[in-house]
Amino acid sequence: MQSRLLAVLRLSTAIFAGSFGCSSVDHGAAAAGGGEAGTGAGTASFAGESGVGGAGGVGTAGGVGMAGGVGGSPTDSACAEHPTPLRTQGTVLSLALAPVLAAKSFAFGQPNAMADGGSLVPLNFRFYVSDVQLLASSGEPLAVDLVTPMGEPEPYGVHLFNAEDDETSELRVLAPPGDYTGLRFALGIKLGCNQQSPAKLSEPLTDISQMTWPHTGGFLFLRYEGRYTAADGSSTTPSDVPPVVHMGGNIGQELVPHVTISGQFSLPESGVLEKKLSVVMDEVFKGATANIDVSDVAVGFLSTPEAVAGERLRRGLSDLHVFVLEP
Repeated sequence: MQSRLLAVLRLSTAIFAGSFGCSSVDHGAAAAGGGEAGTGAGTASFAGESGVGGAGGVGTAGGVGMAGGVGGSPTDSACAEHPTPLRTQGTVLSLALAPVLAAKSFAFGQPNAMADGGSLVPLNFRFYVSDVQLLASSGEPLAVDLVTPMGEPEPYGVHLFNAEDDETSELRVLAPPGDYTGLRFALGIKLGCNQQSPAKLSEPLTDISQMTWPHTGGFLFLRYEGRYTAADGSSTTPSDVPPVVHMGGNIGQELVPHVTISGQFSLPESGVLEKKLSVVMDEVFKGATANIDVSDVAVGFLSTPEAVAGERLRRGLSDLHVFVLEP
């Protein structure tokens, strides 16, 4: 029985790796999303092949997750815990990550009123941010460092937002003073880290993060789980509210999407500039339930509802505004 189970697991892994061979276009630095001056809406582009599916981890109550990867053998240098800082001086841009639903705060662990009279309790919501760039007034992207409250580079150049932990709700970068028209970042982690075993890594890239990919390997990029209760007390979930979303890719290709957010701001010569970056759950749900055919990768373990929802979200990010930079 044990040998048969191992054979099934190996076959599913082989199917997973082989399924991610579709072609697409690398958009590079995507154009900034729409929005009035001072307000930014996020759009996304994909590094490598965007026509490839994702999969998701299993959640007890449902959720969404996202992971990615690129070909090549993993090396420690490709995933340095202590990245070399791009600069040692500058101004801190502090972005308060704030999930919202229907333009209202999306309270974690609490019932959030829905338009249909029901309520939604988020049970798990977390995602990775890396490879942050600010968009100069000239339109050119400028790479910046993700930093801790102490001003040190974040481990692996990665920030993990966890709705359960208020300390993770501030996304900080160190950048040169000047005028900017928006920002861009990867919603996930780079291939070099995605190919590593969590047992070899430190926070935030460990099993404790709850972002490891249970079906095959690598990490989730975004994970959501929630519990819906209808107005009559039933648990029948509406078709446009996914209970679970696990967005991801694989460990053989770079599939992490980059989100571009428009919005004008000026960094002073010193100090800290604080801004609010809304995370629009309406757009997350819209993408996860979109009518997008992902049957090219929805096989074996990848046919689970949370994996399908995650891949739909990943493929549809370019048409969504998941992140909005508030005035």
